[in-house]
Amino acid sequence: MSNVRLGAPRRRRRFSLAFLLVGLMVVGVANLEVTTRQGVNFEVSTHQLPLYVKAFEFVDRSVQYQQITDEVTRGAVSDEDRALKVFDWTRRQIRRTPDGWPIVDDHILHIIIRGHGVNDQQADVFATLTTYAGVPAFWAKVSHNQVGVILSFAYIEEQWRVFDVFNGVVFRNPTGGLATMADLKDRPDLVPASMRSVAVNGVAYGDILARALMPAVPDPLRAELQMPSTRLWYEMKVALRLELPR
Repeated sequence: MSNVRLGAPRRRRRFSLAFLLVGLMVVGVANLEVTTRQGVNFEVSTHQLPLYVKAFEFVDRSVQYQQITDEVTRGAVSDEDRALKVFDWTRRQIRRTPDGWPIVDDHILHIIIRGHGVNDQQADVFATLTTYAGVPAFWAKVSHNQVGVILSFAYIEEQWRVFDVFNGVVFRNPTGGLATMADLKDRPDLVPASMRSVAVNGVAYGDILARALMPAVPDPLRAELQMPSTRLWYEMKVALRLELPR
């Protein structure tokens, strides 16, 4: 009996010591210095912060994206409806950055909070919130003769539909449905008349879209990497060299 009574305190002490060591390791890892980047007028600066702060802010941003999306898409009955609600909200809430203002490139949530952005930032907000609404989306620069425009793509009814958030264009095919890049090919008449002849570095907007190709779809989507579970899985694959970092 005495051996049993003496063994229990020893086990408790070993357990307490192990618990303490694990706690110290967790605290040590949580306080590791990591970096975050911010671009201002296309000049990127790097800032240091503890890992636990970066992780907390990452999760907090994801929660806020979901909350905003739920509010924006409330009452939507289809993927098209969800995408259009996000499109309209982005157009209202994210205005064009005024000429002469600094162009700040950091987190998508900060674009939303600032309430303004340039063309790719507006497209990024749309793609992120649309993806959080359950409709996969991304943005890309589509080009013809090295002249391009920023477009967004949302996966609706098993096809990638085209949007231009910056210019406020929801492209429609000849039957009135949401258009794909294939619909726009060699069909400048599907581009709204007000945009058709707008010059982009000397090339008509309508001509660019009529000849541009569908861009490659990122995998995973940039918006999906804002989600903790997807980001964790992606980082694990990068760490194991199963995927190249983006």
